[in-house]
Amino acid sequence: MLTKEENELLTHVGPGTPCGELLRRYWQPVAVAADLTAERPTKRVKVMHEDLVLFRTPEGTYGCLGEHCFHRGASLAYGFVEEYGLRCPYHGWKYDAEGHCLEQPFEPAGSTYKDRVKHKAYPVEKLGGILFIYMGRNLLRCSPAGTCWYGPTGGASCCARKCSTATGCRRRRTPRT
Repeated sequence: MLTKEENELLTHVGPGTPCGELLRRYWQPVAVAADLTAERPTKRVKVMHEDLVLFRTPEGTYGCLGEHCFHRGASLAYGFVEEYGLRCPYHGWKYDAEGHCLEQPFEPAGSTYKDRVKHKAYPVEKLGGILFIYMGRNLLRCSPAGTCWYGPTGGASCCARKCSTATGCRRRRTPRT
């Protein structure tokens, strides 16, 4: 039987908690890519006690930002997806997928404030129709494709390649079990 303290240690996954920091070292599946369409290009998600917004740009790239705008806290889930980013519906600040502020309407001409603003953002990768985000501190340029997993059709996906169901994963040389 776990004590109350042991239970909290193992079940709390918010930022700064031991288990939260551990789980953030791995890519987390957060949504089905088909959920983000041209008609509905944003999706609000909550992952490990963080409110986030996934978005798909017209160019087909994906991004994940903290839900609340850095400026006034408006929800970016209601934002406007534009070329290379997501625009806040309140004052129009535009963020790219890496959290850089690209535009700040109504700021004085020549203002460099937007260059100093960095919004919370997480890298997104699509694998097998699923969107994964990496919430850890240091991205080691690994990807969710580092492990072999099997989709609904029975084919395995690794590094965006289809593996033979008979021989298993070509990348890891492991047979399917």
